[in-house]
Amino acid sequence: MKYFLGLILILVSITGFAQDTLSREDWTPYFESNLPTRFLYLKMEGPFQYNISSTSELPQIGNGSAEITGNRTVTARLKFPILNKQRVKLTGGFRYVNEQFYFEDIKPGDYPMYVGLNDRNLRRLGVDMKGLFHLRDNHSIIMQTSWSLAGDFHIHDHKYFSVGDLLKSSLAVGYATRKNRNTYYAFGAYFGYTFGDPAIYPVINYSKRFANGIGLDILLPQGFKAWKQINKKLYLLCDAEISGTSYTVRVDDTVLNEMESIQLRQSTIDATVGVLVKIHKWVGFEAKFGYSNNINFNVTESNFKLGSTLLKPDTDYLITSKVSGAPYANISLFLSVPKKLMNRYVE
Repeated sequence: MKYFLGLILILVSITGFAQDTLSREDWTPYFESNLPTRFLYLKMEGPFQYNISSTSELPQIGNGSAEITGNRTVTARLKFPILNKQRVKLTGGFRYVNEQFYFEDIKPGDYPMYVGLNDRNLRRLGVDMKGLFHLRDNHSIIMQTSWSLAGDFHIHDHKYFSVGDLLKSSLAVGYATRKNRNTYYAFGAYFGYTFGDPAIYPVINYSKRFANGIGLDILLPQGFKAWKQINKKLYLLCDAEISGTSYTVRVDDTVLNEMESIQLRQSTIDATVGVLVKIHKWVGFEAKFGYSNNINFNVTESNFKLGSTLLKPDTDYLITSKVSGAPYANISLFLSVPKKLMNRYVE
């Protein structure tokens, strides 16, 4: 067992940790009363109008403050089946994320992080794969992995970064038991950036579907989602979730200009309520509103400490920030897999 875990750690170490978060829906097998599936969706989200204050031990950087008038994130994602055998099921996906910050009232006016990141396209472009490997009876091994380029890059511009600079990856492995058609639980480990810094931590997933149309998905320590199906087309939603990202960026025309690249790490916990509406047999709309609370927003020079025997995250931050909470909105439009096709694929 220790050699198996060691192999996983080596594979993860070679490719780096990913900015992608572990999604509850990717750990939850199909249930009769589940929310509509999504094979293609477009989503826009972000908090509004909040303050940030930053500090640095480097005298040439110093302290700064600003107002973030907006933090817009647009996501496009496609999921598709790869393999559908009796004991092995694999699905894949493509994901593109574009995130932008807008700073105002910057003090001092040339503070490097705010000036360097203002109205800048931070991108995540990647692929992911999810697998379910049936063992016996109702037991399975589940796996999810992803590889992404994450940073302020342009696909046809190699001026700043190599693929190695931008490449991030993540890995989640778990042991799952489906107690019955309405109850499921799993436990395992996740390697990635959910909490901002690269970390390895255990996860526990519990999912339950109730006869009255209520569903519950809990993924500890990341969050939970609960919903109530009002009718065939309308669902009420309530959830809270921690999400984290890491970008490789270059801050030009500032005191940080001489550094080849820096790592911008951030994570938030978002609590929301909302609705999901089936507009058509294959088309749905979701809108959620709530509050976003920042956990960290830090800048470091490298992803991992150089020269360490075991890979350790570089926490010698160039800049650390305190960010206030803010109202949050999340709106998405999606295409749902037809029910007959889904039943054929998962059974």
